[in-house]
Amino acid sequence: MAEAVEVASTAASGVAFELDRIEMANGDRLEVNGRWFGVRGRRFIRPSLTLVADEEHRRLLADLDHKPWAAEDGEPWKATFPYGEQEDHWVEAELNVAPDITIPLPMPGAQRARRRRRPGAGAEAPAPTRRPHPPSPELVKARREIHRLARELERKEAEIAELSSELERRGAKLEEVSGARDAARLAHEAAAEERERLMRARGEALALRDAAAAERAEAVQAREQAMRLRDAALAARDEALAERRAAIDERDAMAAKAAAALASQESALGERDEFAADRDALRDERDAALRARDEALSARAKAASERDSLTANVEQLRVERDDAVASRGAALVMRNAANAPPAFRREGHRLLHFLPAVVVVLIALIAALLLHLF
Repeated sequence: MAEAVEVASTAASGVAFELDRIEMANGDRLEVNGRWFGVRGRRFIRPSLTLVADEEHRRLLADLDHKPWAAEDGEPWKATFPYGEQEDHWVEAELNVAPDITIPLPMPGAQRARRRRRPGAGAEAPAPTRRPHPPSPELVKARREIHRLARELERKEAEIAELSSELERRGAKLEEVSGARDAARLAHEAAAEERERLMRARGEALALRDAAAAERAEAVQAREQAMRLRDAALAARDEALAERRAAIDERDAMAAKAAAALASQESALGERDEFAADRDALRDERDAALRARDEALSARAKAASERDSLTANVEQLRVERDDAVASRGAALVMRNAANAPPAFRREGHRLLHFLPAVVVVLIALIAALLLHLF
């Protein structure tokens, strides 16, 4: 059965919160209803509710169904927080909606006086001065364990951030292959979800660390309370170890997805290299054919040049031979004329006297013409 508490909580610096009720809803949710004043122009972060019980703290993040980061002056405002365990030892809750706005709220059923707090670092109102007691060994051990878990969460966050960067780079390379791109996108989304979860866990651990530092100044109560604190710290450590094991399992699953994406990328790169090798072989064959064609054209041009040179030489030899034949014919005519008897020269007909020379010249011209034709 839900239990309502009617309380009005105000804050300085012009920001005030009027609590209507804080109660259990549906058995697994803690619901906070109220109204904000003086928040015009202010932007809320995701609200968190820190449960306080002596030396123990637990931080709850608000559900996103009601969009609790949007607040308007004087309008109803509601935020719900997961609260599966029915525990009655929580005496107070701290509502945080901005780095400088933290409001103390009473837990349903808690017998505790209503208090007011300024929004800021979240420090409580000064408590009555009490004589401090030395911390018990169990409390020191629990605080050391909390610090160790905080460092472990920070280291895991750095590993997840590095792995996320690597996945983003590989996703950029896999954009050329459609199937591998989808796998890389899924792996990147899973990495982003894992990083968000670890950031929330880190925030919870930091809140626990800050709460432990604040509680360091307070006195430790009786032995029975210290024993209960030790049991609660051991339970928190077991819960943190379980969360860490779950984070490691999710990280391994994400690494397996990344390995599958890398294998797909390597297969695609292998096919691309084979295609490039075939293309280079075809280019080499084309270059060899072009070189052979160029060599054939060069040889053809050289042969044509040699043929033209030989033709010119043959023509020159033919001309020289024709000149030689003509000169020889003329010389023979003149020699015959010189050797002829004087009586023949006086009595022979002038045409008959030059007939041998004419015949020789005709023969030389015919021979030259035939040589020129062939």
